[in-house]
Amino acid sequence: KAGANLSLRELLDIGLVLNQIRILTDWYKQCSNIETSIGYLFISLKPNKYLEEKIFNSILSDEEIDDSASTELTLIRRKIVQAGAKIRDNLDKMVKSSTIQKCLQEAIVTMRDGRYVLPVKSEHKNSVQGLVHDISSSGATLFIEPISIVEANNDIRVLKGREQDEIERIIAEISSECSSCSDSI
Repeated sequence: KAGANLSLRELLDIGLVLNQIRILTDWYKQCSNIETSIGYLFISLKPNKYLEEKIFNSILSDEEIDDSASTELTLIRRKIVQAGAKIRDNLDKMVKSSTIQKCLQEAIVTMRDGRYVLPVKSEHKNSVQGLVHDISSSGATLFIEPISIVEANNDIRVLKGREQDEIERIIAEISSECSSCSDSI
């Protein structure tokens, strides 16, 4: 009711309450000919299948929103996957090239701080043009983001920001819907 955004855990808990309300209401309908001293409690239950389904179709866990929670989120996440695949393809080609391969500690693509990088032997740091994102504890390996993929990695960062904005919008929307039904919940 206060208008705050709820956490994913709180929203899931509300979904569970709504689920129980619906189950109890359905059960009580089967007992409609039986008078009990607690019948008034069952009558006061107000199921909201729409909100229950919206919560469970949008939220996967305490920490994750489903891709299908909104069309925009689906599109953003698809673009993130496509951009990541394109970067990996470019880096895989670099890893397989003989000139770059001799500079690598291992012929793999890895990530540092959410950016795709190559593990370059420290003695070959000038052979791979790019930004150093990390150094191994031994100092023998530099994790370099090749200049050729910096812009693509930046695009992923922008998409991740848009993804977070959309997640916050979805949470605010569901929280608002819970707020409007708070008395019946």
